[in-house]
Amino acid sequence: MDEVNRRVLEAIRDLRTIRIISDVPTERLTSDNYLESAINLVEPFVKTWEIQHAVRHIVVDVYPRHTYIVFDINNHRYDFNVAHLQTFTIPVHILRLSKRSNDWTFFRREMEDRRVAKDIAELHRCNGQSQPPFFADHISGSVYLSPRPTGMHTGICHRCIIMRF
Repeated sequence: MDEVNRRVLEAIRDLRTIRIISDVPTERLTSDNYLESAINLVEPFVKTWEIQHAVRHIVVDVYPRHTYIVFDINNHRYDFNVAHLQTFTIPVHILRLSKRSNDWTFFRREMEDRRVAKDIAELHRCNGQSQPPFFADHISGSVYLSPRPTGMHTGICHRCIIMRF
């Protein structure tokens, strides 16, 4: 964990703003409260980072085998009121928990920058005025109570897929 924290802090120092997607085995979470158990799983990391950096939880995205916990670090351009329209890219990094070894790894995933930015804007649109962290349950099915209009969508919210490995 110390090595991963060192690498994350190094990425923050070099890039200033980063987006982290934690990829964890869903079986490691409590099924009756995926949101809370996912956030608790990464909390030891987050506590270290938020000492000197602004950390914002964005979404917990649950699938049968994997759960993705997305958060931004030092994203000072974030504006909740227009987040459904904001698609500027932030460097995406993956923080993965191995199912077999129970070890964490951290690496850059540049090819995901643009797509994840668009997916997060769509999540904001689908969730209306609800504040993050959002919860997308692809096991039971996501429910969006008050989607925001943008003029470019039909009013039907598509399930947002944060990661596709």
